[in-house]
Amino acid sequence: MEPLPTHLDYQNRRVLLKYHRAQTGERHRPPNALSAIRELIARGARAIEFDVGITLDGVYILLHDPHLERETTGVGPVRLATHTEIKRLHLRGSRERVATLAEAVAVLKEAEGPLKVQVDLKETVPLSEEEADWLYQTLKPLLGQNGVEVVVGCLADWNLRTLRRVAPELELGFDPAFHLDAPVGEFLRLPVRANAYGYLDDHPLGYRKVLPTPRYLADRLEATSYLVPGVREFYLRKEFVLKALDDGFNPIEHLHRLHPGVAVDVWTLDASEENAREKLLRLLRAGVDQITTNTPLDLARLFALASP
Repeated sequence: MEPLPTHLDYQNRRVLLKYHRAQTGERHRPPNALSAIRELIARGARAIEFDVGITLDGVYILLHDPHLERETTGVGPVRLATHTEIKRLHLRGSRERVATLAEAVAVLKEAEGPLKVQVDLKETVPLSEEEADWLYQTLKPLLGQNGVEVVVGCLADWNLRTLRRVAPELELGFDPAFHLDAPVGEFLRLPVRANAYGYLDDHPLGYRKVLPTPRYLADRLEATSYLVPGVREFYLRKEFVLKALDDGFNPIEHLHRLHPGVAVDVWTLDASEENAREKLLRLLRAGVDQITTNTPLDLARLFALASP
């Protein structure tokens, strides 16, 4: 099998390519499938991501959505189905069963590093400490494994703080988009309205435009970045980063200055989207450490064409 690209070399920096939902862009494996994870390991991916939700009986399973319809042959909320019921389902377009996190951990135990694994916790309902501990106990066999780094990422800062209390040794990643984001328009989400500065942010500072936009962004990003103590990495939507850059503010540089040594990931940039090459170069110039993509092979090719 053809080895997979692991990073982009840009001005003496290695910018990791993160395989979103364990996808290469070749479309021959379902998203979040065990077969996809096995393939990424076999082909030498350096950073992979998959999504997890929690079932009625407290088992973590590899699915992106809170409902079963789009990704599986089932219907209804994931939270209202047992893992036994979900294990009977197939992933859409395949005969492959929905995987549990425990099954994914067993596959990853066979991996030889270096490998970063981001477990993207999709649960926004507040986790109980018991549920948080179930996640920790499921991941525990991977912690400390030579060459394998595990990071649990989430939009819900409240769930990350619960995980921090229950399992201080877990590495955490935080996406502040529930607090500060750019309007994208593809679906309704929190925050629901653009403020006076043109950003999705319900904080009172955005009710009237009384500060220069860069100063407003610096204040809000600093405040949100401390919502979860001791994070390993931050995740920023690419539309937010690009809009902030247009407004004269570099959020990646700001986070690096506030949190030395912490990585900044930008999501999700695909080679097929309009002006992908220009966006890629802007993000690289801004200092991004990691790029989440559904099309890492094509993005690496695009970068090669864009390089002098």
